[in-house]
Amino acid sequence: MKRITLISLLFVFVIKFNFLSAQDSDVLLTINGSPVFKSEFEQIYWKNKKENIATKEDLDEYIGLFKNFKLKVTAAEELGLDTVNKFITELQGYRVQLEKPYLVDTSSNESLIKEAYYRTVNEISASHILVKVDANASAKDTLLAYEKISSIRRNITNKKYSFKEAATKFSEDPSAKRNGGYLGFFGAFRMVYKFENACYNTNVGEVSMPFRSQFGYHIIEVHQTRKGRGKVKVAHIMVSTKEDDSEQKKANNEKKINEIHAKLLNGESFKDLAVEYSDDRNSARKGGELDWIQSSGSYYKEFENAVFSLENNNDISTPFLTPAGWHIVKRLDYVPLGDFKSLKNELKMKIQKNVRSEISKKTFISKLKKEYSFSENLEKLAPIYKLINNKGFGPNLVLENKKKLENVLFSFADSSYSQFDFAQHLARTKSRNMGELESYVNNKYKNYVTGKLMAFEKSRLEIKHPDFKALLKEYRDGILLFEISDQMIWSKAIKDTTGLKNFYNNNKNKWMWEDRLELEVFSSSDKKAIKKAYSLKKKGKLKNDSILNYLNKDSQLTIKFEEGKKNKSDLSFLKSVKISSGINKPFTFENKFYLVNYIKEIPSSPKEIHEAEGAITAAYQEYLEKQWLNELKNNYKIEVNYDVLYSIVNKPN
Repeated sequence: MKRITLISLLFVFVIKFNFLSAQDSDVLLTINGSPVFKSEFEQIYWKNKKENIATKEDLDEYIGLFKNFKLKVTAAEELGLDTVNKFITELQGYRVQLEKPYLVDTSSNESLIKEAYYRTVNEISASHILVKVDANASAKDTLLAYEKISSIRRNITNKKYSFKEAATKFSEDPSAKRNGGYLGFFGAFRMVYKFENACYNTNVGEVSMPFRSQFGYHIIEVHQTRKGRGKVKVAHIMVSTKEDDSEQKKANNEKKINEIHAKLLNGESFKDLAVEYSDDRNSARKGGELDWIQSSGSYYKEFENAVFSLENNNDISTPFLTPAGWHIVKRLDYVPLGDFKSLKNELKMKIQKNVRSEISKKTFISKLKKEYSFSENLEKLAPIYKLINNKGFGPNLVLENKKKLENVLFSFADSSYSQFDFAQHLARTKSRNMGELESYVNNKYKNYVTGKLMAFEKSRLEIKHPDFKALLKEYRDGILLFEISDQMIWSKAIKDTTGLKNFYNNNKNKWMWEDRLELEVFSSSDKKAIKKAYSLKKKGKLKNDSILNYLNKDSQLTIKFEEGKKNKSDLSFLKSVKISSGINKPFTFENKFYLVNYIKEIPSSPKEIHEAEGAITAAYQEYLEKQWLNELKNNYKIEVNYDVLYSIVNKPN
């Protein structure tokens, strides 16, 4: 978590840096004589600054943080942390992500974004039938699958079967047996791109022509279109129910949710009932409130349909069941889908992670070919078709035929690639199931060319795009900062148990318990139930669980029980009464009845390490960081050129 937070605070993906034209002579500071340029400081300074003006006071504050940052990174470099395999692998992983915006065609990407927006704001419902065929199937198997799906389509269009009947009878999608091929409503990014395209290119009420995806051949029937549903904010009350619960427990759970719903109809607070009864404890603490819900498949279909069917804020649903249990939802707020401008960046990021990015990639490759004077000799593939047809095809056979494979297949920039180069690649990456050999070779060749062009372009990104170079350096330094901080602060604080114990002993009064009471508390809105609990408790024959089960036999909401050590300040219901040791007589507070068994008072005292481990460890880490920074400042000579620093004053970004 620390790593993600650090990097997200320091870095964003793609930005334009106004300072990149700064001269390298603008040395802001030196560490043991090694220069750090003003451009690097400005890069981070402007990114983390909300206002667009630099003041002397801001710069004085920020230069201190920047010096600490650079000292830590320098220490990491001197320890060689930038040479270990873990660092190299991680940085390469980030580089792969950072490269993506520079390896697509901007204009075609814009068209894809507009298409995705249209399909986000216009959802579609459809059914499908699948006939499976492997992506590398032989021509014979491919034809058989195509003929089968075509035959199914003819039977539908000739009215022999309805689409649903045909899906149930013939579809090789296992779910079709129970849903008749129906997929419900969906929009952009919910289905594979070829499937999505087919759905949006088919008119409502029509059956598409067969089309192929990586799963096989499909036909689809489009049922309806509707506007995207935007996002909704709701609160919910949940009574958890599992499939393997006993029938009695399932019945009790249904009874409980209906009793809660009855209380809502009688005007009781949704928020209070969620706090008291909801089994979703994460949301219960917030009165049942959930994060914004979009029509995106994030929740069970039954849940999404229920929340989007509420028409007005403060509307409350009737109880409904999902695989998670029983729910009641209350609509708190609703926001329709945003306009193109507001959704553009989100859609752009989704496209980068989606197969549709291949479209802009193809256009980008065409531009690279033109930029780097790409030329090819496709007729020179003929010997390779012949070679791969040999049963013994592999690295050894390629090597034996090296002298016959010397012709250039393609070239660009200052590089050329021969038949032998490509044949070696084929031998190394040979698939078990190659299908039709000439098509296989052609596809491998196309991918090989693309790979070489992209690798060359990636090697030139730092030269062509100074902003990419600067951003990659930020990630590099961010990883080093994390690793050195982990070694010197975070992990050290956890592993150094002796140091932690000594630190705690010297500072234990910083972590104090309030005055506490150890109690058992029964509470209820039913005065008779509390009186009965008091009677049973005084007799002392039944345990608390038995009393609870007895009093809740007709309703799970009759009485509630809690026990443990509680801060005095949290026990608001005791402020108006004076209690004594043992079982106290029932009393009323804010229209609720309470029965308290007062066990003992626990005076304020220091918390033990295990009782405040998180806070104590965090304080120890802060202490270690201060000690370490003092050492770094003593070990490294750091000098700041304040004339260069203050040249940023009043310079808008």
